Amino acid sequence: MKVGGRDFGQSKRDVEQAMSGEEPEQIRKHLVEVNGTVYPPKQVLAHVTGWDRQTFTTMEAQRVLTKLGFVCREAGTQPDGNLAWGHAPGEQHKGAPGEVDRIAALEAALVTAQAAIAGLDARVRSLEDRS
Repeated sequence: MKVGGRDFGQSKRDVEQAMSGEEPEQIRKHLVEVNGTVYPPKQVLAHVTGWDRQTFTTMEAQRVLTKLGFVCREAGTQPDGNLAWGHAPGEQHKGAPGEVDRIAALEAALVTAQAAIAGLDARVRSLEDRS
């Protein structure tokens, strides 16, 4: 598999072993279940690969982890409107309204830009090979 133009060759077992004993970070909107514990998908992919989190999106992390057989989903909300995962009892969500949606939209735009850059790179290489 490819993530941001890089090869990802780890197996489900590799991911499970790498995440064993790893403390989960706060869940914001998306989660993946590994070894019975929920983590943000970007935390898992960054920990397993050593890649900087800014070099891939949540959607890319979810795509890879889902292909390996992990369950990825949105966290959902509690009856009081707080996110269902990642907050200690009584702790309020500190993000501004719509902040998570804006971040998700930016991540989607980044994926589109990365695909366009990869396409342009392939065209340039093709043109260079003709020379």
